[in-house]
Amino acid sequence: MDNYEINILRRDGNWKKVKPNDLIMDSIENGDETTKENANTKDINPNDNFLYYLNEVNSIISKLEVLENEKNKLKDQLKNYEQEIVDKKKKVEDKIDSITQEKEMFEKTINVIKNLKSF
Repeated sequence: MDNYEINILRRDGNWKKVKPNDLIMDSIENGDETTKENANTKDINPNDNFLYYLNEVNSIISKLEVLENEKNKLKDQLKNYEQEIVDKKKKVEDKIDSITQEKEMFEKTINVIKNLKSF
């Protein structure tokens, strides 16, 4: 029964075969960086290890929630800026329409004056 191996799933998705008597796990390669993790399999309490990972997952979830809230706040700010810009655009368009109407009135007045002069 001493002739067995344990398959461990690494964070990068690859499997690592470890013999039960191994005290040191092999290095894990992540891209260009190589990190070494030393672990004594006899000293690790599976419950502590599980609780550690559970706490880490909870920590990550909390950070993601904070990021999501921050993202929503930024989206709200963008929405407010968009509304302000749309309002200003409408005001400018109204001014342009008003100026265009005024210009047309000037042109009509000039035409009337020209017609009266030639009469």
